[in-house]
Amino acid sequence: MHILLIARHYPPEISGGARRPYLLTQALRSQGHKVTLVTPFNLDDPDHICVPNTAIQRGLQKGLQADLKQDAPNQDEEANTTRNQQPSPKDILRQWLFWPDPDIRWARDVVKKLEASDIKPDWLMTTSPPESSHIAGAALARSLNVPWLAELRDTWISMPHRVILERSKIRAFFERRIAKRTLSKATAITGVSETVLQEARLYCPPNTPELVLPHFSRPARDDSAASGHKTKPVIFDKTSLNIVHTGGFSFSDRRRELGPLLDVLAPVSKNRPELVLHIVGPLSKAEKSLLKTASVRTLHHGSVSLDTAHAMQRQADGLLLYTPKDSHALPGKYAEYALAGRPILYFGGGSWLSLVEDKATLRPLIFGLETLRKGEKTKPTNVLTHHTAAKILFDFLCSVDTCEQAHPSFDT
Repeated sequence: MHILLIARHYPPEISGGARRPYLLTQALRSQGHKVTLVTPFNLDDPDHICVPNTAIQRGLQKGLQADLKQDAPNQDEEANTTRNQQPSPKDILRQWLFWPDPDIRWARDVVKKLEASDIKPDWLMTTSPPESSHIAGAALARSLNVPWLAELRDTWISMPHRVILERSKIRAFFERRIAKRTLSKATAITGVSETVLQEARLYCPPNTPELVLPHFSRPARDDSAASGHKTKPVIFDKTSLNIVHTGGFSFSDRRRELGPLLDVLAPVSKNRPELVLHIVGPLSKAEKSLLKTASVRTLHHGSVSLDTAHAMQRQADGLLLYTPKDSHALPGKYAEYALAGRPILYFGGGSWLSLVEDKATLRPLIFGLETLRKGEKTKPTNVLTHHTAAKILFDFLCSVDTCEQAHPSFDT
């Protein structure tokens, strides 16, 4: 099968949004499928179409430069509006000029470039956020006359990451119309949770084929094979109780604030002075300031490669999973942590907790720290790997009647 995958987020960006299409592409190709990538980056990939964008490239360079300083930048034009910061007048203007999001400019360039090509895949696939990727998908499905799969990693409007959709009822009203006009053209849809699909059904024709494809990760044995080199060993202080958190805080989700976590850890660290919190990923200047005054011992390692992050997870005594209380999807980080074989200590919560079948690996943060034994290991069960996810997706696409479903009509 030949899949044309349009991914606004993809390595060298470091994020969950970049990791998912990357791992899915790896797995699909290993199973004999052809995946043609479309990204805004220059990749060392023979089956890749680069659609450059100055603003995206500038944001990536700022991010790479800040990583060298272990300081997180405002990496894109929505940085101040998608993260817990006060938007500037320029940011506000962009929000109202570019619908549904500033990446619509890149999406339009993608449409122009692909329409001018002779590419003819079996399936077109777009993934959001950003939702503008689906605008490109709807246009290309018709112009290329191919079936289109729209993947949604988050809800579009009901629980948005973009602050403007919460603050402006007018914007949310018109964006619902955009969502309906766009997703009504999808041949099939996938979502990371039932909650995501519940919203998507409002905008899709009845009986649109759908699939819940939760977050997944790559087993440790595949890390070196995928990267082409052996990962350097990670060594922690053997006398410390090493707790590792990989990923961003407010830079990944504006609801994931570092302050409340440090407040909860403060009294626990008095009872367990050997506790050390290792933070792997970008931090804002404000978050770095919080670390300087925190009573719990912390080490900030900055952004690292996926292989190194996995190695640090496997050497930890416990893995910290921080989710907002209204989180609905099984976090991608959960699958990654579970495959590391270390106890997972969660802070926050959400309805996703009911989706975890193996409760032995998952413990509330405070209770988990009080009872955690150094060197304790867990055995992952029923964790979705990227290979299994790719097989599920392939079977789903094969089951869709593309003759009936392509370009369905839906009263908008």
